[in-house]
Amino acid sequence: MAKPKKSANTLSELADNIVERQLTLRDQAAIDRKEMSGINKKIHAFGGEAMLFDHISQGKTTDSVIKSLDISIGGFYKWIEKDAKRGELLARARTRGGRSLAEQTLEIADSASPQEAQVAKLRVDTRRWLASKQAPDEYGDKQAPLVNIDLGSMALDALRKRTVVSLDDSA
Repeated sequence: MAKPKKSANTLSELADNIVERQLTLRDQAAIDRKEMSGINKKIHAFGGEAMLFDHISQGKTTDSVIKSLDISIGGFYKWIEKDAKRGELLARARTRGGRSLAEQTLEIADSASPQEAQVAKLRVDTRRWLASKQAPDEYGDKQAPLVNIDLGSMALDALRKRTVVSLDDSA
């Protein structure tokens, strides 16, 4: 655990603190560059960005792809954030992955035997849920509008406001 730093009493101590922070920031930047270089090399060896996003488009989870690349989750998302286009590509790959998962549910259900029905149902339900999260416009639950109209009370209000003409007044 790092010792708490004392406040600088003199200009010399203040200058030393500034230099120390600059060295720490430079060291961190070097570590970050090395990490990004390693991630780039692993992604290139995997087949490049297109291959990475293609695996996600096939319905593979981001976590499984990251594990196969042997990179950290934090490092992967730093790599994504380095280029805005990558974020868009990841979002599109996930949407396509949702479609792929939805199609897999049909294959799983069609190939299940009566003995495997419970396991197949679990696999289908899991993929359906994940598809609804990855492609919510196509597979997400549609929310009905939260409008409740009570026609009974409206009719009663209309009757109350209506003027009543008695038979005696009509003559």
